[in-house]
Amino acid sequence: MPIRLTEHGIRPSDIDRDARRVLSRLYDFGFQAYLVGGSVRDLLLDRTPKDFDVATSARPNEVRRLFRRCRLIGRRFRLAHVLGEGGKIIETATFRAKPPSDGDVLLITDDNKFGTPDSDAHRRDFTINALFFDLARSEVIDYVGGLEDLERRVLRTIGEPVVRFREDPVRMLRAVKFAARLDFGLEGALRRAILSERGELKKAAVPRLYEEMRRLLWNGSARRGFELLDELRLLEVLLPELSGFLGRPADDPWHPLGPLLDALDSRFEDPDQPPPDGLMFAVLMWPLFQALVGALEGPVPAADERALAEAVLEPVARRLGVPRRTQETLLRVIEGQRRFRRAKHDRQLRGLARDPDYASIVAFAEMRTEAGDLDPEVADAWSDFTDEHEPPPLERKRGRRRRRRSGKGSGRGGRSGGRRRR
Repeated sequence: MPIRLTEHGIRPSDIDRDARRVLSRLYDFGFQAYLVGGSVRDLLLDRTPKDFDVATSARPNEVRRLFRRCRLIGRRFRLAHVLGEGGKIIETATFRAKPPSDGDVLLITDDNKFGTPDSDAHRRDFTINALFFDLARSEVIDYVGGLEDLERRVLRTIGEPVVRFREDPVRMLRAVKFAARLDFGLEGALRRAILSERGELKKAAVPRLYEEMRRLLWNGSARRGFELLDELRLLEVLLPELSGFLGRPADDPWHPLGPLLDALDSRFEDPDQPPPDGLMFAVLMWPLFQALVGALEGPVPAADERALAEAVLEPVARRLGVPRRTQETLLRVIEGQRRFRRAKHDRQLRGLARDPDYASIVAFAEMRTEAGDLDPEVADAWSDFTDEHEPPPLERKRGRRRRRRSGKGSGRGGRSGGRRRR
């Protein structure tokens, strides 16, 4: 039987207005609907939720019929995105059933089987992420012992951790992310399963690996997250080039990964306003670039520096599926540090200030200063230069959307002559 908690401190006003609207409309049409997952966990921990997700008995097509501004997404698991104010998304998913057994193959590739609140809770990854909040009754519903684990501040999988990680290897990275962000301990069986199953990450979809690494970097606890990756030997699977960098002493000339992660954490304010991905990933690549430069005999010619940075980045970009736009920003950030150091006159410095990624270059120089990775004289020179050439606000650049060709040249799948999709 589930535990129903009525003394919890969650008030309706704590819940996003659009999420309340989604829940209320589903109730009005006779469907079960609950707030679920990280938002319930964060509200119980007195933290501000980043997202508000809904789980319901309504099927995806039924949700779409109820909400004018709604789109269905996903192949592995079909769900609805209900659009709220300012482009906000309330992710609305139908209760999931237990996946069908496929012999010894546990990796889930098709998850479109619908179930009950109980089965849905048991399908989630960690107990603290499987709590439901019933807005109509104002009660927290716990099917899996998540309330006790919240009290103990421990992360535990629902079910056998080895099985859960084989079903979805990315859960190992999610475990690290939650443990770091919430300052929770890892339950013993979970920790042992990560150590034994870490090789399963090679089976994960590359775009999901990239997205989880982004979230690890931008959550205010990147230093702790990467220490856990190293401790659990996940770093040697994802970024073997960085394995061991975090443990270097402060007097080691190639030590700055940990302090750079601290500098990135110090900038974390709004989780919805991350810096450019290229700037965040430069934190990981810079120590490798510096180590390679230091291992070479003699100075590196300016013409060879980009090729050297590309050689450092290439295996990481392939393994994590780093997008081209992110790679370009990252390379410009690294080049910018070297260009400033080499500049002999104002014309070269003015050229640097016109670089399209100048704001990221300056932000990274500031982070290096905080990390103790810049000589005081160079740090002062950067400060004087940016006083004169103030960088614009940091913002993530979006790639240009490709325009669909229409008419006779559109090829298969073109929309010429059809209705406009709304």
